[in-house]
Amino acid sequence: MSDAHTQPAVGSAANPDGSAVFQLDLNSLLETSQILNSSDELEFILSHILRTVMGKLLLTRACIITESYQENLEKVYRLEQARGLTDAPYTFSDKDAFAAQFHLTLFPIISPKREIGYLGLGEKLNKAPFSSTEQKFIESLVSLAATAIENAYTLLELRQQRRSLDQSVQKLRTLLELAKEYNVAMSREEILRLMLRSIAGQMFIKSCAVYAKQGSTIHVEAYQGFDTPPLAQADLQRLFDISAPVKLQREIYPELYAADVRVAVPLRTGDETLGLLLTSARYSETPFSDSDLNFMALAASQAANALEQRRLFEETLKKQAIEKEMQVAREIQAALLPKALPVGSSYEVAAVNIPTLQVGGDYYDVMRLDDEHLFVAIADVTGKGMPAALLMANLQASIKAYLLSYQPATFDLAKVVGKINTIMYENTPDDKFATCFCGILNLKTREFVSVNAGHNPPYLIHADGSFNTLKKGGIILGVIPTLSPYQTEQHTLQSGDVLFLYTDGITEAMDSERREFGEARLEALLTAHRNDSASCILQSVIQELQAFQPEGQQYDDITAVCLKLK
Repeated sequence: MSDAHTQPAVGSAANPDGSAVFQLDLNSLLETSQILNSSDELEFILSHILRTVMGKLLLTRACIITESYQENLEKVYRLEQARGLTDAPYTFSDKDAFAAQFHLTLFPIISPKREIGYLGLGEKLNKAPFSSTEQKFIESLVSLAATAIENAYTLLELRQQRRSLDQSVQKLRTLLELAKEYNVAMSREEILRLMLRSIAGQMFIKSCAVYAKQGSTIHVEAYQGFDTPPLAQADLQRLFDISAPVKLQREIYPELYAADVRVAVPLRTGDETLGLLLTSARYSETPFSDSDLNFMALAASQAANALEQRRLFEETLKKQAIEKEMQVAREIQAALLPKALPVGSSYEVAAVNIPTLQVGGDYYDVMRLDDEHLFVAIADVTGKGMPAALLMANLQASIKAYLLSYQPATFDLAKVVGKINTIMYENTPDDKFATCFCGILNLKTREFVSVNAGHNPPYLIHADGSFNTLKKGGIILGVIPTLSPYQTEQHTLQSGDVLFLYTDGITEAMDSERREFGEARLEALLTAHRNDSASCILQSVIQELQAFQPEGQQYDDITAVCLKLK
């Protein structure tokens, strides 16, 4: 036996028989942990893990493999980092076959959240197997690696989410800009070219085109980027039947795919397809995400709506006599509805009017009578257009006239409503009438006096969730003269009480199955949001109503007033 004293390598010690064995170097692991946790760059972390394990164990090769699932739920493995491996595939489906091919021992990398993958280690330079101490070192290193990799993945996902959010914001800005630019004065070609420029710029698309269908023939309406847009009639005919964006597959649309067309988006308004947008791949060849398809669908929908608005506008221009009448009616309505709502320290009020036509038959008013009294009213007049506007003007003028002489000590709301009813009966046709609710709130005593003339009973929601409906009053206005006096209803309001006035356009709104929105649904909304501000309560009702109704299918005028006591 030689008497030469060979210095053991770092991390080694001499056995009595002179052989070198690996020692678990806690300081080295601590240093590695500090280095790994000091960085959030995944590539650096993976590279440092391989350098550490190969340097400590004197390995010929090593790699880090991650695992994930494809859309078909099949597991796939990816070679994230490798040293000493030649011609190794980047992705593969059988980890054991991969390990056998490159003579690797796989050590699972598992974080508390998931199975990350494997640390693959080749043989040592001295061909010796891993000792138990080396195994412990590897296991400790893998544990440290799992935490560092998981943290890096988490930060990477956050960055990707932030990028995705930035992209979504940019897409939204593009859509908003499009919405601002579209107008009925634009020609059909101008609308389509504006859409193509915006989509191509946002998506970095090489080329795109819009197709239209006339009878059984499909032709190109507008395009950019293409030298000659493809006219594969068979493929295009099938695509005109789609109702949502699709990614084209070579097997299904061979001619269009061969022409570098990758996405088809219908331009739809309601159930009608006005055109078809086709786009090529991106310059970067990056696949289109679901978010990209949604953006293109919204942009196409905006363009379709702009085209439809243009068509409707052209039809309107052909009916100039009707338009003149409607213009007068619009001016009347604008003058009738409050230009601004009163503001007070003891209450807050919000109101909305969404007519089905350019001029509807709903009316509301909120006004201060003096320093201590607030008047609220809502009405629903029969009919639409000019007749409804004139009847509404008659009603509003009568109300205003009586309120001009308001004196708290002598004013009788029930008598005033009775007089207005008689005036309307004597001055309107038999088929014209109105429902109306009005009330006066004493801001000092908080006493609320109201009269209901056949209108949908408003809700008085209390802070504890209970509520009253204000029904007391009399007959609909304008049907018969006032033969018996109207009755008043009185309530003393408390802080947090909510008074909600509305027209039947809310409760009688229908979904696609022609089911009504209903009073029960409205009551549940009002009680659930009773602690919100007046504007938030009103907004919640309108949002729920719009979600309930099919898009673009509002059956009646929607008007509401929300008053909340502070």
